[in-house]
Amino acid sequence: MQRFGIVVSDMHLGTGHRKGHQNHSDDFREDERFAQLLKHHCSGEFAEAEGTLVMNGDIFDFLKVRLLTKAVDAIDARHSCLKLRKCLNGHPIFVEALRAWIAHPKRSIVFQPGNHDMDFFFPEVQRQFCRALTGTTEDPRVRCISDVASFIIDGVAFHHGHQFDAIHAFDFGKLFVRGINGHPILNLPWGSLFMIHVLNELTDERPWLDKVHPFWPMFVGGMLLDTRFTGRMVGRSVVALARARVNPNWWQKRPFTKLTQFLRNDIAFFENLDHHAEKMLKHTTGLSAVIMGHTHVPKVRSFRGGGVYVNTGTWIPMVDLTLGKLGQRLELHYAFIDWSEAKPDVSLRRWNGTQAISEEVVA
Repeated sequence: MQRFGIVVSDMHLGTGHRKGHQNHSDDFREDERFAQLLKHHCSGEFAEAEGTLVMNGDIFDFLKVRLLTKAVDAIDARHSCLKLRKCLNGHPIFVEALRAWIAHPKRSIVFQPGNHDMDFFFPEVQRQFCRALTGTTEDPRVRCISDVASFIIDGVAFHHGHQFDAIHAFDFGKLFVRGINGHPILNLPWGSLFMIHVLNELTDERPWLDKVHPFWPMFVGGMLLDTRFTGRMVGRSVVALARARVNPNWWQKRPFTKLTQFLRNDIAFFENLDHHAEKMLKHTTGLSAVIMGHTHVPKVRSFRGGGVYVNTGTWIPMVDLTLGKLGQRLELHYAFIDWSEAKPDVSLRRWNGTQAISEEVVA
């Protein structure tokens, strides 16, 4: 094998876990198996090959990281750097795995922000991340995508997927707005404001609230079986939206020009991305595959003409309410790209790793 790529997304790292303490702001517990994944792809048949790790959005969950007891939505570079430091300190095994990967002479990392780690648009955050892995603030082996929703490497397109979801889409013409203090702050999409002001507080009471798919059956069930809590969730959502609309920080934001699309996305909770991938394959010359995340649903689809769409799912436990897959699942999916031939070969894989005989339960 001459050249390959590994693509992961939606790991949602938070501030880490400590014994006897439940941390609802961090859903990631697979540090060891992620380290095994990278180590495996640095030895054997991969030892002499050129390898690229694409971190395709929502690797960190900055929307859940709390710096103060009060929710903060005016997020500047200082806030974002503090959050990144807390996440890196909370997951030393994960960080060391990235350091070991990038220490290999033929390895590189490409980081693309998702709607949960938009903070990576700040150059200060990019430099801090690079320094944590390499010891320097700039290194050609660590690249952060900071101005586009998708990018292409030799016939394979990478897109987190949130840009097709109206409530979570970034305004790439205005990634920052000016805060009250004059500093640039993130131009958060409405979905991010909802998570900060509504979901973060409610998940303290119902930790599974943001880990259910699809969302709509849970909402209907909640109205019938958990009426008081669900009604409170709706009430808080309305209040949060009203407050956001009168908050001076957000007067510069674009108005609701696609209200019906917002409502449709809210009901579905996650947009089906298959047809978007098919359009990208159809209208982009030389494109063989599209890889996305965001939906937390692993998927591989082949289209007429030979194009492939892969969704890498998530590395956190999810509760599936569809009848065919009813129950909680944790499957560590990633995309594998073999660039050895003229046309890239892209596949969806499930990482099993080596399970320890026992492991300590911290919470």
